[in-house]
Amino acid sequence: MKKPFIQANDIWKIYYMGEVEVPAIRGISLEIKKGEFIAIIGPSGSGKSTLMHILGCLDKPTKGIFYLDEEDILKASENRLAAIRNDRIGFVFQQFNLLARRSALENVETPCLYAGKSRKERIRRARESLLKVGLEEKRFSHHPNQLSGGQRQRVAIARALINDPDIIFADEPTGALDTRSGDEILEIFQQLNKEGRTLILVTHERYVAQYAERIIHIKDGRIDSEELIAQ
Repeated sequence: MKKPFIQANDIWKIYYMGEVEVPAIRGISLEIKKGEFIAIIGPSGSGKSTLMHILGCLDKPTKGIFYLDEEDILKASENRLAAIRNDRIGFVFQQFNLLARRSALENVETPCLYAGKSRKERIRRARESLLKVGLEEKRFSHHPNQLSGGQRQRVAIARALINDPDIIFADEPTGALDTRSGDEILEIFQQLNKEGRTLILVTHERYVAQYAERIIHIKDGRIDSEELIAQ
């Protein structure tokens, strides 16, 4: 029987302040199927972003078991983790993390540079990604400071999509947006999920979490409860 796409068993993340242990994640076990849309919700300091960093291969747990598509991530080298992040995972963050001196098109191209794609291929993919998220073509040459918050987040999503990832992680993606722009961004995520991508959304807002199919509530570094959302 094939394992879940993401399988985490008894995951702990412990930080140390001198000799004092500070656990951020306390024995979380979680399974996510390929193509699911999951929201991880909890207050500030609950451990939800730490969990996202572990599931997104940005950080390793202190102990536990973690498989991504049946690959043992805890045994992966740093080079292998970098390849997984670039080829299989897309990230979207609250503050967009765009390069100020590069245009929207150039920002979206960036992951393709690390993947060794030709300039022609980079431009083709970047244009396709930007059109997919609904950015007007006349905005492609604009720099981040010439774009609205919603437009900048569209650029960030296009950048996350350019290498055709299996999974997209979004950490408070609507936190810097007004309600209308935020709803438009969440609708983009829903559409991407309908196309088959696995979506993992981290938020502290319940109305944001309700765009997902399943909500996982995190409290004090543990899963407090789960609920299914009727679509």
